[in-house]
Amino acid sequence: MPDILHRVGIKAPPDKVYKALTEEKGLAGWWTKNTKASPTVGAVNRFRFNERGFNDMKIVELVSGQRVKWRCVDGAKEWIGTELTFDLKPQKEFTILLFAQRGWKEPVEFMHYCSTKWAIYMLSLKSLCETGVGTPYPDDISIDI
Repeated sequence: MPDILHRVGIKAPPDKVYKALTEEKGLAGWWTKNTKASPTVGAVNRFRFNERGFNDMKIVELVSGQRVKWRCVDGAKEWIGTELTFDLKPQKEFTILLFAQRGWKEPVEFMHYCSTKWAIYMLSLKSLCETGVGTPYPDDISIDI
């Protein structure tokens, strides 16, 4: 099965990045403003993108300052069943974020689109953690034609 993988260095401590990945305010600050989330294993976080659709992510694992893992339980059909991990590793004054969305059934064109959008959102997360301002949907970079 193909996977989406990204690596980003963020000039912020792991705990700050972890909060941006687990708390509703943080998630709404880099991914989509229309977020309902709870930092609890078993909770289902809801992310809405207006006419673009939605994704519901069940929190599978939380390791403070180190790891966040979700499973997509509803949303785009290609996403359902995929697992998303955010692994955090301190390195000097940076946190290295290793992002993965694993379990795609096949590398369809939508996967290419999502890979690019994930890169955009990872840079939004970086900006949020470093400057306090991200570019969540609908303020993100559009790659549509």
